[in-house]
Amino acid sequence: MNAISPTYHSHIRSDIFPFLPKTGGSLLDIGGGDGATASAIKQRGLADRVGVADMVPPASQAALDFDYQGDLTAPGFIENIGAEQGPFDIILACDILEHFVDPWAIVQRLHGQLKPGGALVASIPNVRHWTVSAGLLFGDNWEYTESGILDRTHLRFFVRQTACELASSSGLQIEQVAALPSGRRIDHAMMTLPFKGLHSLAALQYAVRARRVD
Repeated sequence: MNAISPTYHSHIRSDIFPFLPKTGGSLLDIGGGDGATASAIKQRGLADRVGVADMVPPASQAALDFDYQGDLTAPGFIENIGAEQGPFDIILACDILEHFVDPWAIVQRLHGQLKPGGALVASIPNVRHWTVSAGLLFGDNWEYTESGILDRTHLRFFVRQTACELASSSGLQIEQVAALPSGRRIDHAMMTLPFKGLHSLAALQYAVRARRVD
């Protein structure tokens, strides 16, 4: 069994920065670990005011304007953050929605905490990635791990279409969808092939940005 990396909750998701709206304003990072990503976003001027909601306490050096610890699925928890700190220009949800029994309900609740014109930016693991698909196709293998696509705490699994359906399930309008490959050379090589049907096999995750248009 692989152990969880000690940096699991403090990894800066700089790969998601290009998908953040260039509006600045306020940002809530749900499932944002110890606040490393939110802090980096503020330090780079991509948001003016940032906060995190997670079960993990924030790092002492995190440049956060607010933080909440608790169960995101608890009744009223998300709504209380919105009432005290929102509404938000951006809500960030990196690799968190797949951990919920009902991620569609969570998206609905997050929708209500966005300003009109605000955006939900999510990264969602792609279960079609070749590391999972090959195991099913050639080895009848589906082995849970401590992290990654088959993280043993994942309760829901998505491909590109269903990731978009999740992000837009509350009425948010999809603005951008992009594949996020891993650092493996094979993934990057597959992304350059002219046969686009292979691209989804190389996408480790999908970055999805969905806008509140009401």
